Amino acid sequence: MKPYVIIYSTTTIDGRIASKSGYSKLSCIYDLTRLHELRANSDAVMVGAGTVAVDDPSLRLKYVKGRDPDRIVVDGLLSSPINSRLFVENPEKTTVITSEAADKSKIYKLSSMGVRVLIVGKGPIVDLKAAMEELGGLGYKRILVEGGGRLNWYLIKSGVVDEIRLTVSPYIFGSGRSVFDGEGFNTTFDGPKIKLKSAQICECGNEVHLIYTVTETHG
Repeated sequence: MKPYVIIYSTTTIDGRIASKSGYSKLSCIYDLTRLHELRANSDAVMVGAGTVAVDDPSLRLKYVKGRDPDRIVVDGLLSSPINSRLFVENPEKTTVITSEAADKSKIYKLSSMGVRVLIVGKGPIVDLKAAMEELGGLGYKRILVEGGGRLNWYLIKSGVVDEIRLTVSPYIFGSGRSVFDGEGFNTTFDGPKIKLKSAQICECGNEVHLIYTVTETHG
């Protein structure tokens, strides 16, 4: 069975998660705490190759106590640096989802380091529907996505997202990376049907946290 998939992003008023220069520090301390509480209650956190390359995250808990979640990297061509923290720090907690187009020597290297490598689809883009089924078979029931715009887009396009949590911060970038960044749907009828579940003003008094459920997909 496919895991329950939650996308969590913090955006500007104009829907950007990063500026044209790549700047992306938008969250207040309350938003970061919300995010880490969700991490603590998820089996794994998923990111894309771009996030690994730019941010080199650890995806550990910092603002709350609990068990660090497993880590999942979606990287169809295995472009992520081999010395990334997700690969060298507790590699047994990391799963990389890649494709048949990936460098075989890099697959071998990651596997020898203790990283689990799943090959799903011919590539270069991973078959995310099939990947989610494999992850469900491994016992993952709840996956938190902290991806960039490209990964968020492909997850939505593939029809595997169950919930979207957005924090809107009082900033405007005007350009940069969108929260869902892909070729786009032509009309509102082409994309998923989404229902607003809750809206709350953040404790900081200057952000709004929105929770949506995906009620129907076309992926």
